[in-house]
Amino acid sequence: MSEIDNAVKSYLEARRAFFAIAQKNPDELKGNDNIVGRIGEYLAISYLRSLSRRPKKVGSNSQKGHDLVEGMAQISVKLLTSENIKGRGLRLTEPWTELVLINLDTGSLEYKIGHISKAEFEAARLENPTWSATPIVKKTMLGPKGLIGKYGKVLSRCFEDHVQQAR
Repeated sequence: MSEIDNAVKSYLEARRAFFAIAQKNPDELKGNDNIVGRIGEYLAISYLRSLSRRPKKVGSNSQKGHDLVEGMAQISVKLLTSENIKGRGLRLTEPWTELVLINLDTGSLEYKIGHISKAEFEAARLENPTWSATPIVKKTMLGPKGLIGKYGKVLSRCFEDHVQQAR
């Protein structure tokens, strides 16, 4: 078997294992075939739980606007990885009341997690009237001059630390 064959086989085996675990843990990992998106939602759930919150995944795999709910909160989760060269994701669409944006370095497994409320977003737009009501999510939003860096909250984390905390 070639190096490529081994890599493909390892990836498919890991994917199969992920789906088996997701089936056993639907509250954290259910979703469509977008595994990276599911991982982002899982990291967002873990982050919100660290704040003593109790978010739940939405019932539909294709819910418009948000991925998690908690009471009246509708939480949109966006994950960008270091494999995304342009650092841009999808457009932020309604309905949502909170945005959790994660920028994951797939090499080091370090990530920045940004969190902004709709009220903070609207305040930012009042100060910056040219900013879109439905922006394309970008990793620059997490920088000190970016939407979330300036108006929300940004934390740096590492997946290894996340695993340690879960134990």
